[in-house]
Amino acid sequence: MSLRPTQSGSGFLSFNSMPPRLHITADTEEFDIDTIQQWRDEGFDVTYLPRRGGGRPYADKLTSLADDLELGEAYAIVAYGQAATDCLIVHQKPMPHLCALICFYPSDIPNPTASYPTQMQLQVHLAAGQGFAPKFPAFVYDGVSPGFAENDVDEFDPAASGLSWSRALSAVRRGFKMDVDLEKVVGVGLPVGGLYESLEYPQINPASRMKHTVPEPYVNYVSSQTGGVDRPTIMRFYQNFFAPLPPSLSTRLVSRIASVDRVVSEFILTFRHTHVIPFLLPGVPPTNKPVQIPMVSILAVRGKKLEHEHVYWDQASVLEQIGGLDPNAVPEDWKRKGCKRLPVIGVDQAKGVYDIEEIADDMNKLVKGW
Repeated sequence: MSLRPTQSGSGFLSFNSMPPRLHITADTEEFDIDTIQQWRDEGFDVTYLPRRGGGRPYADKLTSLADDLELGEAYAIVAYGQAATDCLIVHQKPMPHLCALICFYPSDIPNPTASYPTQMQLQVHLAAGQGFAPKFPAFVYDGVSPGFAENDVDEFDPAASGLSWSRALSAVRRGFKMDVDLEKVVGVGLPVGGLYESLEYPQINPASRMKHTVPEPYVNYVSSQTGGVDRPTIMRFYQNFFAPLPPSLSTRLVSRIASVDRVVSEFILTFRHTHVIPFLLPGVPPTNKPVQIPMVSILAVRGKKLEHEHVYWDQASVLEQIGGLDPNAVPEDWKRKGCKRLPVIGVDQAKGVYDIEEIADDMNKLVKGW
């Protein structure tokens, strides 16, 4: 893992002296401990600053946060609600050492066309119903209310919270000039790896993998709804229902993209169906049929530990290849309306991922009138 910090410390980010300082501020006297811990897991020195009525005393506290920092050191602020509004007002002026300001659902944006210091990473996260449209960087989340990023309130929304977290973490790391190579964290053969690593290195003990997870991880093989929602069920799943794998099984990594807290792996899984495979085809007896299937694994990492994994594949394609689904078995009422074949693609799915030219002549063959 590579890192180019402006200030440093120990732990996940491998600093040399002091970890980067991050202040969370909000309207309540106490704040969501899970969010605070998330930032600490990523290697930040986190303190909480309650707004306590705001006004001049609060503004003075905001402007004094860098008083004990030395040349070259920096800090970031993550603010919520009315505190976020106050921060947007106070920090229009350049603040020494402030490298990032993240504002979640400010209650108001007094100056939506304001300009902010270019050396500061600014990011605002809004619920669509707030109706704000600032000219500075902002993300809007549909179907949620202010509070969507706080685990301990009724308005918490897991999807919006996860997406906003990734964006906020990315902005803060840019502010501190951090470069974290997550692909090395989940590299081939490392226990923290996901399904791709599990298939490549089945000899790795499940108990060893569990040492590299957050306290409440989950694994969801979406297409078969298998996996586990906590450490005990994940352990049971990998110990009793993952192996033995068919000896013919092999993987070929097609692409891998590492973002700020996600690693996305696209790979081809190839095997002959000589064994029951509970994670892929639960309850289906061996057919001895060959299978090639593209798969996508999305691995979420928090502080060098596995937080969760989502795995996707086309189950209809797998069933077609083993003889469990006939694309020509079209319901009669569909036939009467002109449908001649189910839109299911077998092994050609994998061929098209390897080399698009192999299937170029068959592209759109299922599209009526092409």
